[in-house]
Amino acid sequence: MFTLYSETKVFPMQKTTLTIFLTLIALNSVLFANELLPDQIIKLDGKISITQESEQWLKITVPFLINQHPDQIKLKGQKPESLEEMFNPKFLSGIKIRLWVSFMNEFNRSALRGDKKDVRFFEYFSAEIDCLALEIDRKTKKAEFLFPSTIAKMMDLGNYPKLTGYVVEFVRNGESFELSNSINFLNYDKKEYLEKYRMEAANNSSETEGILIPAHYVNSIYLNNLGPVVRN
Repeated sequence: MFTLYSETKVFPMQKTTLTIFLTLIALNSVLFANELLPDQIIKLDGKISITQESEQWLKITVPFLINQHPDQIKLKGQKPESLEEMFNPKFLSGIKIRLWVSFMNEFNRSALRGDKKDVRFFEYFSAEIDCLALEIDRKTKKAEFLFPSTIAKMMDLGNYPKLTGYVVEFVRNGESFELSNSINFLNYDKKEYLEKYRMEAANNSSETEGILIPAHYVNSIYLNNLGPVVRN
């Protein structure tokens, strides 16, 4: 009696072919993203606002509109020909809404007599909402986040806290849809200043992870203007 044993091996040529294939997929996504115009898929529908929601929380609201499904653009007017290509053009799935914000730590700045625009006193925070499906209905949707009032008091933000800046991204399958006003930083509008702010926000917000949270963590009512989401 013999026992046959089959071992799958990946030869150098197969590895090379697989690497090229994966590279082409990634390159195709990048090229597609570059073909899209700002706000073509998703656009902000007004300013990102911050309000006092309750004694415990400040609420940060990101209003946006979905203009069209990106897969329709990819197909260039053609109909899906396989199960893998099928999608419902009235719904957009798998969208991650990422938000970075910053405040001036007024307590530290005042104590050290710093300038009101000194970025060394900025505190950065971030959070993400992972949407399962969003209806493409041209209606304003709202991604809402909560920031603890106690932390705001600790930084001496006052009765009417203001953001010193924000960055918002809408990402699907690793592809970020370009927005015309995705970055705001004080009164600056030069591209190099905005890009520097984006990098600072991304690099420094990890230190405060978990302080800014998606609002539905506290109450599912905040999903009324959004839809179903991935729950951690």
